[in-house]
Amino acid sequence: MNQLNFKDIVAKVKGLPTKTKNIILLIIGVFIFLLAYTMGFQKIQEKTAAVQTEVDKQSAYVHELKDYYNNLQTYEKGIQESRDSVNTNLSHLPRGIETEDFIEYIKTAMEKMNGDLKSVSVGTPSLVVQFSSVADDKSVQMDGQQISASFNADMRYPDFKNFLDYVYEDTSEMTYIGDVSVVFNPESAMLSTLCEISKLYVTYDGSVYVPADIPDVPKGTSNPFGTGSNS
Repeated sequence: MNQLNFKDIVAKVKGLPTKTKNIILLIIGVFIFLLAYTMGFQKIQEKTAAVQTEVDKQSAYVHELKDYYNNLQTYEKGIQESRDSVNTNLSHLPRGIETEDFIEYIKTAMEKMNGDLKSVSVGTPSLVVQFSSVADDKSVQMDGQQISASFNADMRYPDFKNFLDYVYEDTSEMTYIGDVSVVFNPESAMLSTLCEISKLYVTYDGSVYVPADIPDVPKGTSNPFGTGSNS
C-alpha cells in the first residue's frame, strides 16, 4: 500500500467539503491542545513533586525544632548538669604540680599521721591523656598529666591506715597509691613503709598554676662570722 505524504494529505483535505475540513481542523486543534497540555502538565507535576519534597524536608525540620523547643528546659537542665559535673571533676585536678608541692603534701601527711619521714623522691611529670573539655565557659584542649613520688617513713599500723584514708578520703586532689612495701619491726612496733604515690593534674592554654601554700622555713644565719654587718 502506498504511503501518503504531507502534500497528498493537504491536497485531499482541500478537496473535502468546508464542513468536513472544519471538523478535521477542530480535531487537529484539540489534539495539539491536548498534547501541549499533557507536556505542560508533566512539567508542572515534576515541579510540584520537587516542591513537595522540599516542603516535606522543611516540615520534618520544623517538627524537629518544635520537639527541641518543647524539651528546651530539659536540654538546658542537662547542659547545666553536664557543666556542673565537668566543673566538679576539674576542681579535683589542679592546673599544675611542682616538686615542692608534692614534697609538702607528703610531709604534711606524715605529720598528721605521726610518721617519721626518712626520704622523698619526686619523679618527672608524664602525659597521660589529651582530651577536649570546657574551662571558663569555653572549649579547650587539655593535657592530663601525672606526677609520682616515692617516700620512706616509719609509722604505726593504725597511722598507716589513717594515711590511706587521708589519701583517698581527705585529699581533694586526685591522688592514689601505687606500690607499697611494708616491713614490721617487732622491737619498736613500727612499720617501715616504702610507698609510691601519684597525683593527676591538667594544663591547657590559659590555665593558671597556683603553687601550694608552703610555710617559710629558716634559711640559716645571714652572717655567721659575727662581723657586725648582716649584709
